[in-house]
Amino acid sequence: MDKIKSKSATLVFFIIWFIYIAFFSFIITVIRETGYLNFEPLFITSHINSLFQGGELVKNFFLSYPLITNVLSYPFSIFSPEDSPFFASVFYMSLFATTVVTVVGKEKNTVIKGLLFLYFLFSPVTIYAATSGTSVYAFLILYFLIFYYLFNYIKKFTTYHITILSIILSLAVFLDYRILWLLILLLLYAFVFSIFGIKGLRSANIIIKYVKITQHHSLRRKLRGRLVSMVFIIGFFPITTLLLYLFINYLMGNDFFYFYDSLDTRWNGNSFLSLLETDTLAGLNNRTVNDFSFIHIVIYLLPIYLFELITHYKKGLKVFILVLAPILLHLLVRDSIVDYMSLSYYSILIACGLASMATTTETFFNLKKLSYIFYACLFVGSIYGEYLYLKNSSFTSEQIYYKSVVEQEQNPVLLEYKKAGEFLASNTPENSVVLSDRSILYPIIAYNNKNNFFISNSSAEFEKAIYYPDDHCDYIIVTNTKSPYHFLDKVATNLNFKKNNGFSTYSIRSKVVYYSDTFSIVKVVN
Repeated sequence: MDKIKSKSATLVFFIIWFIYIAFFSFIITVIRETGYLNFEPLFITSHINSLFQGGELVKNFFLSYPLITNVLSYPFSIFSPEDSPFFASVFYMSLFATTVVTVVGKEKNTVIKGLLFLYFLFSPVTIYAATSGTSVYAFLILYFLIFYYLFNYIKKFTTYHITILSIILSLAVFLDYRILWLLILLLLYAFVFSIFGIKGLRSANIIIKYVKITQHHSLRRKLRGRLVSMVFIIGFFPITTLLLYLFINYLMGNDFFYFYDSLDTRWNGNSFLSLLETDTLAGLNNRTVNDFSFIHIVIYLLPIYLFELITHYKKGLKVFILVLAPILLHLLVRDSIVDYMSLSYYSILIACGLASMATTTETFFNLKKLSYIFYACLFVGSIYGEYLYLKNSSFTSEQIYYKSVVEQEQNPVLLEYKKAGEFLASNTPENSVVLSDRSILYPIIAYNNKNNFFISNSSAEFEKAIYYPDDHCDYIIVTNTKSPYHFLDKVATNLNFKKNNGFSTYSIRSKVVYYSDTFSIVKVVN
């Protein structure tokens, strides 16, 4: 009988997974046929296309942030580098949604499981994470796993869950190391968990428990030992990983935060400039972070989180973990600009609520029909709130996605990049050497799979090509003076400097073969 149930559960799991994959794949096919493009998937593709170029595989591998999103996309590049970010987001988001539905199904009845299945199917955040080709799915999964193992730990206080939590936290280094602010917050949590983890004390009040522990020498020693071991276990993997990664940063870029701060290594490295309007500085219109704007944005994503917070108000430890999500989110937002904060951060509220739901073993209401109505209203409210969030989002990728998918408006700047990339791929000799600032013009590289050779910003050839372009490259891509990127374009600024200062080496003969409002493609004539 157990074997039959096991086989049935496995079959159900794969059926649900197939439905999600088919549904999200259909959406991707439709929106991409109507012209959907976005910057982050193009950034990932550009790194895949140039990963083995220049003989610097290790450096090119690390020259991308968030690294883990690129790594998850690499296997799918076998089919198509241009499609690999979308294949990855569909695959992993479908697997995540299926796992959550299955886990919740074990703890609750079939109706709640079905409602959650429909929520993931129509949730705007889920659809965006699964079909946008961005790194949101990786953040959402990471947040869920963090809280899932925290909630599971307070059930049995086992070392296993804390160890897995530590390993999961180490992955945050490759998404956004600032998430590791959580480690400082967890010091307080480790103290509370250590008190509750000591068995034999009947009282549920933490103060009474602590007083009783301090009155017994053996219990005090046990508390200290438990606290020290918990702090060590939680911090070991993430701190070790962070130190190793900082060392790699310094080794390759002479800066401990090179891969995070450099314009060359982050897809959103030029985020303080508008990616939508080529003649507008985004910094002129951005709002600074304040409590009102923070609450105004996150309120759309709160239904599931608030539902779990309200329904478990009597469970002190669970509420204690739930409040960790907004505290960490506020730490991440505090030193940033609201316009540059995205679902990569705000999705922590949704993930925390889902993790709480997945670890709850009983139905909140005794009357099942009333429970079903509340859950149905919860998921409908969540779907509507998520839609309003995307509609009002000021983050570039989310704006582009909403306008392209919902309003059917194609972004003209992205279309320029696509046309130029396709022109370069089809109208230049194979293996032509192209000089360009990849931190700015990476969308063009995304459309040149194994056709052209792009000189990396970090390579020795890049410096040589800037000073002697006629000897080291066949084509040059430079931003035009109208573009706000022009003063950041290393190629354009260096060539202009040489020209204006009468360098004797400046003897390049060239011909413009492609022109747009943003950039020009120049053929070097020998």
